[in-house]
Amino acid sequence: MNKLDLLKATVYNMKPDIIGITESWTHPAIFDSELHLDGFQLFRKDRAINCRGGGVLLYVNSELNPIEFSTTTTYGEHVWCQVNDLLIGVCYRSSNIDIVGRDNEVELRKLITEVSNGHFVLMGDFNYPDIDWAQHSLKPGATAETINFLECLDDGFITQHVVEPTRDTAVLDLVLTDDPDLISSVISLCLRIV
Repeated sequence: MNKLDLLKATVYNMKPDIIGITESWTHPAIFDSELHLDGFQLFRKDRAINCRGGGVLLYVNSELNPIEFSTTTTYGEHVWCQVNDLLIGVCYRSSNIDIVGRDNEVELRKLITEVSNGHFVLMGDFNYPDIDWAQHSLKPGATAETINFLECLDDGFITQHVVEPTRDTAVLDLVLTDDPDLISSVISLCLRIV
């Protein structure tokens, strides 16, 4: 909330159509009106009020007429909308089992499998540092969860578009699509709002 002015200035300068925010730290006591951006429709998923951190926000240009979309998965921190035949989502993957539960990894793969049956773009902070996206390979010591995640993407013929590091030397923030030609380029601006 204390960085909302910086977000508004960035949006004003860059004029994006879609904005995905992870680790929003929003909670049900924060009203949508407090998060409002002129010209955008807000979709949000807060972490439970008794848990700090997490949460995701999705802003979509109102002129695109986005409609809220719900999946059947019980995966916790994700939110979706639909613009024509395109599903647009943002997701945050925490590895804190005390908050997200032991089935979190399985539910994330179910979510990806569900949306991969259609036309989609999913962005977010997935926190899989042991994948070398430039080589599309696993780094030594990759966990079983990391291996399963990469296999899920491969099984669904899903393209991951980010290859430049997004945090230190790791690519943690991903953009996933069902169509390799949907996104022509990705530029990391390193505008982490902390």
